[in-house]
Amino acid sequence: MDGGYTVFGELEIGFDVLDKIAATKTNQSDRPETDVRMRMFVLSEPKKSK
Repeated sequence: MDGGYTVFGELEIGFDVLDKIAATKTNQSDRPETDVRMRMFVLSEPKKSK
């Protein structure tokens, strides 16, 4: 990443959805041409490190 984003989670499933979001066309300001909305997501407890 270019330093403009903060990683705050880990994707376990749904990589196909992530690819669709990443492929969304953007305008000159790097904003999506159409709204991208998530209908549902599941938040779980972080995995404990060993």
